[in-house]
Amino acid sequence: MRCRMLKAVLFLSSVVSVLAGLKNSIKFDGTTLKFYNGEHDSATFGTAVVSCFQKGGELVMPKYKKLNDAVTQVVNKGAAWIGGGDFFGEGNYEWNDGERHEWTNWDDGEPSNSGGDEDCIEINHSRADAWNDDNCCKNNGYVCQIPAGTKSKPYEYSAFTVYDGYIDRRSYLQARQFCKRHKSRLALLHDDENLEALLSNLENPSMTPFWVDSEKKENSCISVSDDGVSDADCLQSMSFICEQVAAHDLSVSEEQPFVEMGMNLNINCSALGIPVPKVSWYRGGRYVPPQKHGLGSSTLVLKDIGPDDLGMYVCKAVNEVGGQLRHMGGLSFVESSTILE
Repeated sequence: MRCRMLKAVLFLSSVVSVLAGLKNSIKFDGTTLKFYNGEHDSATFGTAVVSCFQKGGELVMPKYKKLNDAVTQVVNKGAAWIGGGDFFGEGNYEWNDGERHEWTNWDDGEPSNSGGDEDCIEINHSRADAWNDDNCCKNNGYVCQIPAGTKSKPYEYSAFTVYDGYIDRRSYLQARQFCKRHKSRLALLHDDENLEALLSNLENPSMTPFWVDSEKKENSCISVSDDGVSDADCLQSMSFICEQVAAHDLSVSEEQPFVEMGMNLNINCSALGIPVPKVSWYRGGRYVPPQKHGLGSSTLVLKDIGPDDLGMYVCKAVNEVGGQLRHMGGLSFVESSTILE
């Protein structure tokens, strides 16, 4: 059955412009797994494939258990499309790149082809990591796998609050201080070429100038409007835009350390964001002590490592952006350098 291809619609409020449906993301083996499941991001299988391509990646294809475990970590609830199906013959399952399935993780009784038109694969069926075949026209969340070095879109992690009422107007310095008190920053214009991207994140861009900050003009007070970027009198009372930034640029010092029994190991995890994210390590959904916490970072301390310490650890960076919790994660698979008897 063919599905109508629709682009995901991004709804951004002029009061609080929240990130699109991106909820969670995790670093894995030099790539980033991003889970999209917001009200306006749920998509048919075909739309999910196109959306991941437009983001510089592909619909994830968990061809082996470690990658499947990573996908399970990023999909916090509900089902999500993964990149495979039996598009060219019932029961002949392939990944989107044409490779046949060598490793599978079907749920009990699946694939079932219920109704005769279940040709696409989703993860998180009746149990968290299990696969199910379903109708490709169904709207699901989806997970994109994006290579390291792929440039994110301007303001992909940002949410904005616009203060444009008469009583909201402030001088440049007052606007900066106001944003800081509200756990945000005066919206940062990275480059004049990003002005269109900034204004596109506002529901009703106005001819009225707004205070923003600029990376390139540190000694000037900058305002923006549909007319462009202008220098302005710093003491002028003007509308302004505050910006919060979800946890991003997460880094794990060792993603796959090989250890010997009895040794000690420290694994650091750090992330950026505004407000500064809280970073912690977990295993099996539980906080793992001891940890050394810093500003936007946490170091997992493993001492006298034994067999029970081997396995997957999850680093989570969390902050509240636009009234919603935003999550960025990373994984570390601690493995033995020798074969255990």
